[in-house]
This record gives sequence, C-alpha cells and structure tokens, in this order.
Amino acid sequence: MGTSKKAFESFGNVIESSPYTVLDPVIKSTFNARGNRIIFGAPKPAEQDLIFLGKVNESCPSTNMLGADVWLDLAFPHVIYVTGTRGSGKSFDLGVLIEGISRLAAESPIQREVDPVASVLIDTQNQFWTLNYHPSPNVPEHRQQMAALQSWHISPNSLAAARLWIPRRSDMLLGTEVHFALRPRDVSLSDWCMLLGQEIYSAQGHILRSALGRLAGTNFDVADLVADVRRDANWVGIADSSRNAVLYKLEDYAASELFDKGGLTFEQLAQPGVCNVFMLRDLSDVDKSLVTAIVARMLFQRMGEYHTQRKLAQFRELAEPESRLPGRFWLLIDEAHVVAGKGDASPARDALVEYVKRGRDAGLSLVLATQQPSAVDDRILSQVNLSFNHRLTFQSDVNAAISRIPTKPVSQMRSGGATIGDFGDILRYLDAGDCFIGDHSTSRTVLVKIRPRVTAHGGYSPSR
Repeated sequence: MGTSKKAFESFGNVIESSPYTVLDPVIKSTFNARGNRIIFGAPKPAEQDLIFLGKVNESCPSTNMLGADVWLDLAFPHVIYVTGTRGSGKSFDLGVLIEGISRLAAESPIQREVDPVASVLIDTQNQFWTLNYHPSPNVPEHRQQMAALQSWHISPNSLAAARLWIPRRSDMLLGTEVHFALRPRDVSLSDWCMLLGQEIYSAQGHILRSALGRLAGTNFDVADLVADVRRDANWVGIADSSRNAVLYKLEDYAASELFDKGGLTFEQLAQPGVCNVFMLRDLSDVDKSLVTAIVARMLFQRMGEYHTQRKLAQFRELAEPESRLPGRFWLLIDEAHVVAGKGDASPARDALVEYVKRGRDAGLSLVLATQQPSAVDDRILSQVNLSFNHRLTFQSDVNAAISRIPTKPVSQMRSGGATIGDFGDILRYLDAGDCFIGDHSTSRTVLVKIRPRVTAHGGYSPSR
C-alpha cells in the first residue's frame, strides 16, 4: 500500500468503558501510551508492515490500555492459533487477517505500509467466497456490519483478487470459481495408504509402493496406477485378493476426478497479494486433509528453494534469481482439527509439522483456527508464537488452548461485581468478537475486541 511514512490512523472512540477489569499487571509489552497502540508479533516492531486487528477491551489498574489500537507485525513469520466455540468469532478472525495481508480493491487504514502477502485459505465450510465483495445493505447482518464499520471510521472494501478453487465434481456457486485437481505424482506413499485405508507395511501397502516405484519420475495419472496394478506380470506370487483391495478403491478415485496429471501447480498459487481460497466442503475429511498436505508441501519446498537461492546469491555477491515469486506466503486453515486432528487418518499432519518447524526461513506463516483445540495435533501447536483465544466451554478444549498460549494467561479478572480467578472460567464469560491475544513479547494475554470485517462476512447464521 505504498512506502511513504504517515501518521497512524484514528479508528474512532468505540470503546470508552469495559465490563472487564484485569487485575494482573502488564510487566512487559509494546504498548505505546503516546500513540495509544500496542503491536503484537515482534519484540521491537517497526511502524510499517502492520495490520489493524482491533482495540483493547479491558481496564487494568496498573496499565491503562483501554481502547488502544491493536496491530499485528507482519515482518516476522508467524504460527497463529485461533480457538473458540462456534459463533465466538474464530472464523471471523481469519477474515480479518486475510483482509490485512491481501491486496485490497481500495486503500484502507487497516493496512499500514503493507506489501501484500500471497496466501492460501483452506475453507472447509465454503464460507469465505464473500471476500471479493463489499458488505451488502440488502443483507440484514451486513447492515449491522456496515454500521459497525462506520463507528470504527473504516470504509467497506473487498479483496482485489481472491481466487476461488473448487473440486471438479463440485457445482459452481458464483460462476467465477476455478476447478482444480491434484497431480497423483504429488501424493506420497503414506498419503495413498491413508486414502485407501491400507497399512504401509501390509500386502496392499507393498503393492502401492511397488507400483509407485515403477511410475516414479513420470507425470502419471490414476489410470496409469490402475493399469500397473492390473498388469499380472508385475505381481508374481501376490494374491489377487490383495491387488483387488487396492484396485477397487483406486478405481473409485479415478472416477472422482480429484486427480489429474495436469492438476494444481505451485505457480498457479504464487501470485503476490492474491488469496487462494480452497472451498472443500464437498470433500471427505481425508480428502480435505490431502489437499492441505499437498499445498503445504508445495509451499514448503518451492519457497524454501527460492529463499535458499536468494541467500546464496547474497552471500556470493551475485545477482539474485529472477523470479516473480512472493517473498512471503501464509497458509490459513479453518476447522484445523478436520485436516490435522489426532488419531484419524490425516495426510496433512506430517506435512504441517515440517511446515511449522522449518518454514520460518522460507517466509512461511501458518494460521490454525479450531473450535476443538484438544483435537489438533500437538506437534504442530508446539511452534505457536501468537494465540487468539475466544469463548470456550468444554474443559478439555480450555486446557488444550491454555497450554499453547505463548505467554502467561490472565489469573484474575473482575466482571459484574465478581472476581474470577480461573482463566478457563474467564474464557467462558467472553462475548462474541472478544478474545485474549498472547505473544512472546507481552508478559500476559490482553483482552481485545476484534474490528469489524471490511469485506462481506459469509459466516453468520441464516435468518429465520
């Protein structure tokens, strides 16, 4: 959105008082009293490459931050964990983050000197197609949104380029969607075994390993894999029953149109400022996980190679590689427990573990949103550096969410004349749109009211 320095915007005096008084002192933070703002995501944030998140919605006897503007620093790659029950604002946060990092149709104060970031959103419920649109006065829920935007001194907006991807067997909703398929060569042996419900070290796993080995290095289709398994000469001594167990399921996938040797490539996704929304509601959970796995591996491999070449060129004082690749990439996943949960078959789990543990040097950020924190794989969550905690109710989810907050949770809060001394109970009191944000640079979590969406919000409940 430009490179010139400018004063921080004023977002309206929308919070003059709060029903919440947090008694824990703030020992360390990036709060700037003179500018009335706090910046999360970096120990020493600059005054550019920031996106606006909302306003502080707590009183505190030791530090008066009530109503302060809340910003997120984008310079450092993040692993962000967003938790909350249905309707608490969890998916809404994803929209707020996407609006901040993406190229917008019109300049907006929610972005401060931001170079738009390329992104992929795994949309498991098909509710983010609205990113390309302004809120509409014809929709009752949007009228409320537009009134809120006016009070915050923010204008409605839309993404300049949100590309909607749908599986080939899915019907178009708008007519602007792009059908996609996956290349079989991008599917690993372990992925195939999960898809077909087979063990890697079973007879069926051996058949898959052998067939994939013969096709390695070629751009094959599922039909080629089926033909290899059907060829009797390849399977001397292998029982027909074992081959049939593989063939029947492979033939189902061949008919599903989920795979094609001319399928999705990294280059189709790697456009600066463009948000690629994968609308996957029609797929099974394991297929949603597979799409996520392949996208994550693409980003990790290609962005890692790109930044390695850049660093090598700088070290040797050579010209950097000519490329139109974005310098940074964000992967955002709604209902993360669906694609990277514990226990069930999940091709995405290992791919996301590698992504979060080694992706920082490749300029990769990850955002996981879930209403079931206790169901998400712990190896992925071990790398979280920023958390958004909305209302939660079940104790197992409360415990799981608290365990991944990268700072100290609030220990005492006063509300409605009562003092609450347990953070789990505090979370249960939160209204929709309120959340505790925590990072490594702040000594405790801070209660924040998330700003209104500037694009049309598609996640509201249907009216009667």
